[in-house]
Amino acid sequence: MKLLENDFFLKNLWWIVLLLVVFLGGLILAFSLFRQTKKEKAKPSIDVNENLVAIGGKENIEEHQLEGSRIVLKLKDYGKVDREKLKEAGAIGFIMKSDKLTIVFKEKAEEVYHAFFHE
Repeated sequence: MKLLENDFFLKNLWWIVLLLVVFLGGLILAFSLFRQTKKEKAKPSIDVNENLVAIGGKENIEEHQLEGSRIVLKLKDYGKVDREKLKEAGAIGFIMKSDKLTIVFKEKAEEVYHAFFHE
């Protein structure tokens, strides 16, 4: 029994647990901040001119509308659309319905729309 009373770890168990919790909390905070800054750096910028060329230029657009993760365009000439360039810009799909082209984006449709049309 005398051995347990003089044991440093048993006497300071609460301090050790508290220091361990603070250390682990600091590690978790540092890791989450690192992941957040890494995500911010990974965002590619939108090249408006190159993307407008991919849909035939601004003069090719008659109407435009943002619908969630989609940009709906009414174009004068659908033959001018370069789907490969739009895919490089982040488009994941296209829907052609009657006289409208719908470009589907995964995450940044609103950002692309505002970059195109400054609204």
